[in-house]
Amino acid sequence: MGIVALLGLLGGVSLFALAGARRTQSSYPRFLRASQASTMAIDPGQYDPTVDRAIASRPEVLRSTSYVAFNTAPLVENVPDFNQNFETLGTFDGRFFTMDRFALLQGRLPNPDRDDEIAVNEAAADHYRYHVGQHLDLGTYSAEQLNAKSSGDLPAPMIRRDSTIVGIGLFVDEVVQDDINRSPLALVTPAFTKEAAAWATYSWQGLMLRHGDADVPAVKAWYLAQVDPGTPQFFRVTSVDTFHAQQAIRPLSMALASFGGIAFVATLVLVSQAVNRRLRRGRADQTVLVSMGASARALVVASFFGPALAVVVGALVAVGLAYVASPLMPIGVVRRVEVTRGLDADWTVFGQGAATFVVILALVATVSAVRGLPRRRIAQRSSGGRSRVVGMAARSGLSPAAVTGLRRAFEPGDGATAVPVRSVILAGIIAIATIAAALTFGASFRDLLHTPSLYGWNWDSTIFDSAGYGNLNSDSTHQLLDGQPEIAGWSGAYFGADSIDGANVPLMGMELGSTVTPPLLHGQMIAAHDEVVLGAATASALGKQVGDTVAIGVGTNTTILRVVGIATFPTIGILHGARTSLGVGALVVPDLVPGFDRQAAGNGPPGTSARPVGPPAVFVRFTPGANRSKAAALVAKVAATTGEYAGSAEVLDPQRPAEIVNSSNVGGVPTLLALMLGAATAISLTVTLAASVQRRRGELALLQAIGFTRRQVGSSVMWQSTATIVVGLLIGIPVGTVLGRQLWTAFADQLNVVPNTSIPLVWLITVAIIAIVAADVAAAVPARIARRVQPASTLRSG
Repeated sequence: MGIVALLGLLGGVSLFALAGARRTQSSYPRFLRASQASTMAIDPGQYDPTVDRAIASRPEVLRSTSYVAFNTAPLVENVPDFNQNFETLGTFDGRFFTMDRFALLQGRLPNPDRDDEIAVNEAAADHYRYHVGQHLDLGTYSAEQLNAKSSGDLPAPMIRRDSTIVGIGLFVDEVVQDDINRSPLALVTPAFTKEAAAWATYSWQGLMLRHGDADVPAVKAWYLAQVDPGTPQFFRVTSVDTFHAQQAIRPLSMALASFGGIAFVATLVLVSQAVNRRLRRGRADQTVLVSMGASARALVVASFFGPALAVVVGALVAVGLAYVASPLMPIGVVRRVEVTRGLDADWTVFGQGAATFVVILALVATVSAVRGLPRRRIAQRSSGGRSRVVGMAARSGLSPAAVTGLRRAFEPGDGATAVPVRSVILAGIIAIATIAAALTFGASFRDLLHTPSLYGWNWDSTIFDSAGYGNLNSDSTHQLLDGQPEIAGWSGAYFGADSIDGANVPLMGMELGSTVTPPLLHGQMIAAHDEVVLGAATASALGKQVGDTVAIGVGTNTTILRVVGIATFPTIGILHGARTSLGVGALVVPDLVPGFDRQAAGNGPPGTSARPVGPPAVFVRFTPGANRSKAAALVAKVAATTGEYAGSAEVLDPQRPAEIVNSSNVGGVPTLLALMLGAATAISLTVTLAASVQRRRGELALLQAIGFTRRQVGSSVMWQSTATIVVGLLIGIPVGTVLGRQLWTAFADQLNVVPNTSIPLVWLITVAIIAIVAADVAAAVPARIARRVQPASTLRSG
């Protein structure tokens, strides 16, 4: 029953974690399928139904739906409250209702046939404290009205509706989200969209393609052939978002998988110890059975049957426990949009895990049963086998109590006095190594979360205009920042996307010689117009490395570029469009960013003055030791005076990618793992010490008979416990630290961040101290039992 309970509990936890890792990692793709997610989206600019129909009629397009945006604001005493600043999105043909479905967290979807119901996204609900059932008096304005608002009060809105919030949720691209894309949004119905069609602003058209990503280049090539060369070109491909989402979820699933894997190994070790203890307990009776005529085969079968049956039952209990606990998965942000909630039987994990438990533990039981045969035991006894450590301790002059404790720690004994000390030492080494690895991994993880330069932001401040669509005045920026002692350098960045070797890749355009650029992992920054720096994930997907060449563009309008570097990119780009992030993207000269024209007019709202195109973002690096308040004031002045229009530019803090945002959900998994393994090791050590005292009572009695005091007897048990854990520390901490460094480096490479490793020396020393104290605590009860052994009665009964 003990074997059943131990295997059922620990094995169930391990299977639960492993199955949960698979369910968590697969949750987002399953959500996309259930949401009827589009393959790609195109931004054709101002909504035009003719353009919409032309794109939808392409043979590659299986299905097409669009959304349009409106200038809408809540009215407070008949005055628009632009402090409640959210974008309002509507659809004519069901986008967010039937395709790219809005994922509800509370309430319901608005009735498509009503014009007075809306849903808001979670960002709007959190920021403005909206709730289901709340009424908003919404006014919708034309672009001309908004452009004229600086000259006086706004006229009455074009449309005014007393709207009810009936749902709160997430748009498809918001489930796993970067910091930069967390904007308040509202969803209005097709009925409202048709009424307000005349005042729609920009549009995004979602396309579900017949052959998925394989059709993306053809659609892009056709579209680009229809527009003027200077027209801004913005595309978004869902597979790129899916990559980021999967990367963001990976820390959670990896943590679960690591936890489950280590728990699986710990289960095998601890249950193997329990099986060995069970078989050793009956070995004294086997001599009697042999003398009565029992064969070796009969002894093995008799010994094996009970533990083997317990292992089979325990494995079934483990599967049952993992199945019952499965509704707790998945974890993290994807849990809110899990498609199939409730009980989930992952038979790949459950079947293979249970079979592994049964096969390995049955093998352990067989080997132990064979080794326990009386003849084998006699051979072992005659061969001897003293521990060298014990011999060295005896020669070094350690006290008799210490030598006795070391002997019991390192010499398993035989027959009725046998104790599985080697497996306990091995379990201690595994536990300590795992704890050290978890701490090293966790420390490196925390450094990543708090060091923006490791995930692409190796500068101090960013000026960002009109959500990436803006046009900062380069001349004014030069005048304000150049020559300032607080400013070490600055560089402008342009955003877009284009095909590179057939794959849609977000682009960052920067001038040659830019001093403030994303951090390189390998190679160098571009120094010529025919060079490119790729993100690590993009390079891997394309099968490219430094020195290779790629083709950028579609159709006949392509350019051959040489890859000169691999970088980690900041998460930044146009709102709702493709953006660079960590390993995804490419850095080229601005002339290669689609839509860039050095002589084109600004692309801001109607009514703004024309001027040469400036960058929508400026990266600013402060001088080391500079007055940061003064430097920040300079940056704020640039943002206030050089934007597309007054108030269009903002100063951004480092924007965390979804991979980093959601990494905080890993939470205390490493700590939980360390505590669980530490507790399991302490329990195993206590059981072993108790078994040692129980089986070696005669030895303890003999020691007292020849002069050991009760204090020395208790001290020998404490020495036994301490020696066991010290071996685990001496071997486990170095091994675990190296393992943790390797795991972190591999993980950082997968995440496409700068692989900086931290060694938590203070925590490792703390672990060592706690481990020794825990060993002494574990030995306290067995030591007390040992001190109470009565020599006379024990030796008489023996």
